[in-house]
Amino acid sequence: MATEEENQKLMRMMSLMISGMAKALHDMFGESAFAVMSEVGKTTLELMEKEMGLKVEGKEPEDMLAEIGKIFTEGMGFVGSFSVDRTGKQLIVKVHHCQGWEMTQSVLKTGIEVPFTCPIMNVCQAALIRMGRPARKRIEPIPETHGSTITFTLME
Repeated sequence: MATEEENQKLMRMMSLMISGMAKALHDMFGESAFAVMSEVGKTTLELMEKEMGLKVEGKEPEDMLAEIGKIFTEGMGFVGSFSVDRTGKQLIVKVHHCQGWEMTQSVLKTGIEVPFTCPIMNVCQAALIRMGRPARKRIEPIPETHGSTITFTLME
């Protein structure tokens, strides 16, 4: 089993790789890089369905996002907490104590202004699209808790 130091080195290497790939995607495709990551979200959603028993159909959007949040917290330990609130057409996801925080900061240090690589944002968006509820997305950092507020505005 890997030691804590070995795990930290591995995370550092993964952060460098992902930030490098994000920068390369953004440099090559500009804003179209968001579309690429949407496809990654779709693939990740399919894997979560197959490997973790996630069911997308037949739920209200906020319930679906809460179920995804449960997988990211309890199933993966990727975030410390995840909540969803709905106000009209807006679904507001709050994530705290994200294990990807440092990786995201590494991506942002490359000059990319929006953390388009966020797996939670991309998986949630893929689920909403699958449900026939496409949405615009916006992500804002919560530095004091190493988290984010992700707002999905449903398009109807």
